[in-house]
Amino acid sequence: MHTTMQRASVTRTTLAWDSQRTTDKNNGRYVRERSAKPYHSRRWTEFARAFLESHPLCEECKRKGIIKAAECVDHIDPWPICEDYFFDKRNLQALCNQCNIDKGNKDKKRIQEWKRTH
Repeated sequence: MHTTMQRASVTRTTLAWDSQRTTDKNNGRYVRERSAKPYHSRRWTEFARAFLESHPLCEECKRKGIIKAAECVDHIDPWPICEDYFFDKRNLQALCNQCNIDKGNKDKKRIQEWKRTH
């Protein structure tokens, strides 16, 4: 099933951490904003795939003594902070989806503070 959303029906609400939440006016559903451009490049797709192949377990779960498959590649220093070293493997970690969500929520405050000084 493919749905099309008209741009005119989207509203934006600023949240406390200075990010934008997009909501469809017609049905009130959350619409996720598109992530930064580098994440949509062929280079990143291939780079992330190779990184996950060589780092198959979630790093955060391992720290907790849990063995769980990694599902995504996370920037330790989040975008846009890591813009100058986006592809540096030393700034990457493999995470499961839940750990990635948890870290992303923590990163929002860090990004907000970084934006204030840059």
